[in-house]
Amino acid sequence: MNMGFVKRAASYARISKTPMNKPRLFVTGLVLLALVLSGCSGSNGLSIQGDETPEVALEEPTKDTVVGDSVSEDGDITLLQIIEGESVQRRAIVITPADYQPTQAYPVVLGFHGNGQSPEDFAWFVESVCSYEPQCIAVVPEGYKRSWNLGVEESTADDVAFVTDLVEELFTRFPLTSDFFALGHSNGSGLVHVLATEATLFKGVAGYGSMLIEGREPQAGTSPVSVLQVHGMQDDVIPYAGGDSPVGLRFVPVEESAALWAGVNECNASTSEALDNGGLMLSFEGCVDNHRVIHYGLAHQGHDAGMSEEFAHVTSEFFASLP
Repeated sequence: MNMGFVKRAASYARISKTPMNKPRLFVTGLVLLALVLSGCSGSNGLSIQGDETPEVALEEPTKDTVVGDSVSEDGDITLLQIIEGESVQRRAIVITPADYQPTQAYPVVLGFHGNGQSPEDFAWFVESVCSYEPQCIAVVPEGYKRSWNLGVEESTADDVAFVTDLVEELFTRFPLTSDFFALGHSNGSGLVHVLATEATLFKGVAGYGSMLIEGREPQAGTSPVSVLQVHGMQDDVIPYAGGDSPVGLRFVPVEESAALWAGVNECNASTSEALDNGGLMLSFEGCVDNHRVIHYGLAHQGHDAGMSEEFAHVTSEFFASLP
């Protein structure tokens, strides 16, 4: 697995959404270690216990990256990272299918919350994606100071290093799994685009409510990756037309963002389809290694566009369609 690192960046778009179905966390660290497990849940009506990061005894770190890990009794994975000279415990909640089988390979989907949220706030959407076939393991990390560093946030964490080490840890815990995916909303979607641009971690990514940031577009060395974009045409936080945003960053127009990803993937065919509500779907096919790029522009919708069970299903189908 080829891992990459990015420059510091910063997060944006403070949102508040009440989780629909809070997921059940995977049993205990002891069982995780015994069975080499981690988690995602496809069943509804589950609940997460508590927002606080449990205290875990970890060795003193010696470098500015994630250097230690542990699994708490409630199923969280905790990684230790040095941020501005201080040791910080960073956690990710793990949710497995209700009928999880340790001898079966499952895709792993990482979900990145918006600015100001906790993993528990966003877990409902990632769990919904993983509830469809093929079921997956959902992992929902927590941003430092509840945000992802894209350049304008209070957080100064190296989030690409954190996510890279988290994927490595998950790969170790799930030796049967080689397919990793990522999705995010708002600030989390911004991080997903950065990860897809500047690291080689995921087979496919899905971004809701944010596109590529000006100055952070794919470069000549960016690796092909399948991309799903979903964006509200009336978004007043991250404008559909791009340009300046209230969050302090400038964004590429969202349809241009999709076209840039199509260029990275060397796609040779594109279609535009009008949606019933006045929106549109852009689809780029004939891409290298059968990658795909799809964009949904949702008319009359704002910053939370696509945060629904319907688009959880769309995301699941998109990930499942990738070879």
